[in-house]
Amino acid sequence: MHRLGLSTRVESRSVIVAIKGELDIATTSDLQEHIQAAIAAHGPWLILDMSELEFMDSSGLNVVINAYRTVREQEGALALAALNERVTKVVRLVGLHRQVPVHQTVATAVAAMEALEAKRQAG
Repeated sequence: MHRLGLSTRVESRSVIVAIKGELDIATTSDLQEHIQAAIAAHGPWLILDMSELEFMDSSGLNVVINAYRTVREQEGALALAALNERVTKVVRLVGLHRQVPVHQTVATAVAAMEALEAKRQAG
């Protein structure tokens, strides 16, 4: 049985969902539910911390795309952080990096999210 480790924390106004393990057809519903709950509780400024994500297939990409649509509908934003080489290849293969910012670290993602939020509030 596949297990996906999920945790949520809030830093500044960003909601950070850390994903650990393998994101595939067996685990996508867990992530989808976790993301929906995190956004409902903390708002639509979402960062997916993928530093401990070992693998992601097309079903996992679909969850990320759905998260992107959800936060955009709520006038928020999505960023991906700390992807390994294998996950980066999948994200780049489908061109997701052109729509969703990809950051080397969670800290840089948080800083970018703060700047984006401030820019939107200003005007």
